[in-house]
Order: sequence, then C-alpha cells, then structure tokens
Amino acid sequence: MTGVLPDSSAPNVSLQVNGLTYYYVMSKNPEDAAKVYVRNADPVNGGYIFEEVDDWTGVPGNSIQKYFRFTPIPSEQWGDGSMEVEGNGTISDPSMIYNYRMDITEPDIICTSGTLNPICPNFISDLYKYLATLSDLNPSDEYYDEWLELQESQKSDSQVDGETIAETDGGLEDSLRSDLSMEGVIDVDQENGRLEQLANVPLLNPYYSTVYNQGLSEYPDKHVIQDDIQLPDNNRALRQLATDAKHYKMVRSQYDNEQ
Repeated sequence: MTGVLPDSSAPNVSLQVNGLTYYYVMSKNPEDAAKVYVRNADPVNGGYIFEEVDDWTGVPGNSIQKYFRFTPIPSEQWGDGSMEVEGNGTISDPSMIYNYRMDITEPDIICTSGTLNPICPNFISDLYKYLATLSDLNPSDEYYDEWLELQESQKSDSQVDGETIAETDGGLEDSLRSDLSMEGVIDVDQENGRLEQLANVPLLNPYYSTVYNQGLSEYPDKHVIQDDIQLPDNNRALRQLATDAKHYKMVRSQYDNEQ
C-alpha cells in the first residue's frame, strides 16, 4: 500500500500491521438487498489478507465503523485495500486506518548521519571529514577540541612538508635562490654573492697562525717588591688563626677530660 504505510525497505527495518479501523456511510432503500466487501489483497500468497462483509439486506442505510485487532502481519502481505458494494446501494466518506508497529535497531534510528552519536559506525572518520570543512568553530561547540586538534595537525603536516622540500633541494640557500615567490622581495644575485663570501672567507684567524713575542721585557711587572721594604701584617688573617687555634683547643679539651 504505497503512500499508506511507512517505507520499510531499508535494511534492519521491519513493519507489521496489527490492526485496522474502517468507516463508511451506506445509502440505500430498506427493502433493497446489498452487501459491502471491505478487503485488502495479499500480494505474497494471493487472495486477501483481510476481508469483512457487511450485509445491508432489509435494513436502511446508515454509517458504520468497525475495529479489528490481530496478530502482527508483515507489511509486505498488505496489498491495496478496497470497499465494494454488491447490490443496490452506494457508499460515501470511506476511511481505513491501519495500526502498525515498526521495528528498527537503535543505530539505524540515530545514525541517519554518522556524526550524530559516537556509537555510529565510522563516527570518528565522518566527524573529522566534517570538521575539516570548517574554517572556524565556536569554542562552546562540543567538538571544538577535536576541531582545534585537527587544525594543529594540519599546520604540523604543512611545516614538515616544507622542511622536507627544502632539504631535498639542497638546503635553505638553494630554496631561496630558486623560489620564484621571493622575486621582488630580495635581490637573488646579490644574496648569492653574500653567501659565497661567507662560505670562502674565514671569520676567525686560526690559532696556529699567531706568533707570540717571547721577550719578557715586553711584559714588565707592574709592582716591584724591594727587600728593604717591611710589609705590614695581615691582621685579619691573624685573628682568624687565633680563632681557629682556640676552637681546636676547646675541642681537644673534651677528649682530654674523658681520658
């Protein structure tokens, strides 16, 4: 019954009809014979999955409504429904309402998008694919930390790629010389000359090329001490020696008393 019951063709989805209600208005003369057949075809097994017959013979027209409940039947067995009159009479305002139960696993319900819940298959990969499309994200977003980590990872990958290219091409000097994006910013020929000068001219004189003058006369003493000059005693040193001697004597006396 296309358009009547929900679509249950998706994997892990099942639909069972467990009841129905129908209603219509019968118009006829009381003396006329008439029957109304309410049916649903069975496209799987043939015949009808549901059939009810209302006999209006000898009674006046009126409205009718009936309820039915039964063991759940798979939706695949419910074909097109119909209300047909046999005899003299007409029906109006027909209505059929089906009661059904749909079974669907939890992942199929919440994982219509892979980023809706961590239990969804491929949640991580789908999340990072989604975050990679965002140039900015509010810090209050629940996935802000993951987005920030992805941004840092992309920056690191970019830096590593740049360093690899520079080393492969022969170093920073070669990359600067050949980088067309630097044109107009530096004079490439002038920079090449400077690099060659730095490479050929030593900045430090080697120690073995220096000759020292061995003459002592070139390095006269600033102060000459004469033998007849009496140097004053170092009072501070003397006081320190006296203190050390007194301390030694006190310590020594402890051992002498014990003996």
